[in-house]
Amino acid sequence: MFWDEFVSLFTEMNLVPAILLTIGLILCIIEMFVPGFGVFGITGLLCLAGGVVAKMFYGGTVTQLFILLFLIAIILLLVFGIAVWSAKKGLISRTPLVLKETALPENYDQVDTNLEKLIGKEGITVTLFRPQGMVQIGDKFYDAISIDEYLEKGTRVKVVELQGTTLYVKKS
Repeated sequence: MFWDEFVSLFTEMNLVPAILLTIGLILCIIEMFVPGFGVFGITGLLCLAGGVVAKMFYGGTVTQLFILLFLIAIILLLVFGIAVWSAKKGLISRTPLVLKETALPENYDQVDTNLEKLIGKEGITVTLFRPQGMVQIGDKFYDAISIDEYLEKGTRVKVVELQGTTLYVKKS
């Protein structure tokens, strides 16, 4: 009984549901591998839903409906797994689509609790200050706020105040 339904699902499928299901699967697969705004994915899901409805409209049974939904879910999960694996270790991981670096420098010290030792020290701005930016003091990087408001990158500054964990700097 089950295998008869499974075979008739594909052998008795009309052209409209077959085209909608095929286009829907292709669009969903494209969405998994190509970053975008979800146009391919949403359109693909709508085509899949339309294909399922069309199959039921053209004489599908409830058993065929569940078989079709199960097959679609298995195919999409399998392709999603391949996409995730490829992003981690496969071909996609060697493309510019996958970010491998962080935005912060290696020496960025975000959790230094003894910042009082920095008052009076001089450093250099490594980003533009409007009025907040990043300053390098010695070989470490810190977030800071400029008292002079706007500072260009590469400006020599001096730490003049500490409030909590926030450094305040001015031109030196």
